[in-house]
Parts: sequence; C-alpha cells; structure tokens
Amino acid sequence: MRNVMLLAVLTLAACQATPKTESAGGRPAGEESAGAPTPLSADDEAAIRAVDVEWARTASAGNGKALTALYSSDATLLPPSDAIVKGEAVGKYNEAMTGDFSGPTELTTTAVEGRGDLAYAVGIYRATLTPKKTGAKPLPTEVGKYLEVLKKQSDGSWKIVYDMWSPDAPLKQ
Repeated sequence: MRNVMLLAVLTLAACQATPKTESAGGRPAGEESAGAPTPLSADDEAAIRAVDVEWARTASAGNGKALTALYSSDATLLPPSDAIVKGEAVGKYNEAMTGDFSGPTELTTTAVEGRGDLAYAVGIYRATLTPKKTGAKPLPTEVGKYLEVLKKQSDGSWKIVYDMWSPDAPLKQ
C-alpha cells in the first residue's frame, strides 16, 4: 500500500506544471531570442557614429542639402524654443540655418544603443556660428546636448528620424 501511495504522490508531482521563471525582460526564461530584435552590430554602431561625424562636417561647411540627406524623408526635428519641424520642412529648416550662419560645429557622440533597425545616439555639441551678414561677429560658442533616433534604411544606411537638441546655457530673450 505504501508503494502505491508513493507512486500516486510521484505521479501527481510529475503532472504539476513547473513554475515559470521570468527573464530580466519580463518574458519567460528561454524565450529571450524568440522574436527579440538583434543588438546593433559593431558595423551598425560605426555607421551611426559616422552619421554624426558627417552631420558636423556638413553643418560646418554650410551645406544644407548634404545635411538634409542625413535625415529620413519623414524626419522630425525638435529644436529648442521653436516649433516641431517635420518632413519636407526639415530641408527648408536646414537650408535656412546653413544659409544664415556658418562656423565650426563639433559633435561628440557619447552613447549609441539600439536593436534591429532602430537606434539612438546621444552626445554633446559645440558650435561657434557667425551670421553671414557682412561684418557680423561670431556668436558666443554654444555648447549643448543632443539625442537622435535613427532608423536603418533598406539600403543598409542609417538616417536620422528624430533629432532633438538644447543648449546648456539658458536661451536669451
């Protein structure tokens, strides 16, 4: 009889569902890779950093068209103390900026993270711009921070889809 009871207890225990443990992402353990986007490759991270290098180069050169080429056609700018700029208006914004000012611009990308075809870049910028009016003096150097969201395009390139920046110093009225 004791053996029958022991067999019944073991059978019941074997039929009980084992408790599911969760991974850090909230999914059941073992399901981390089932459909999870792949982390950025070293090549993707390098390509994203190269977008920032090119952004600084084209902004410094005053090339609004080349600057706009770094953005997706449906990009959104979130400039400080200004209205949101979307889509085709991004090109007009960049053309106006590079048409009105020139000067060295530096971007220092401090972080790049992402998964699949989306990534973000965070960094610090420094710009010493001079109005293009005859006799204009350089404006004080502006130092600030930026956040970009980038999307990998079908050709493998990375384009900026959201761009937000703000100066460290308060804006003067």
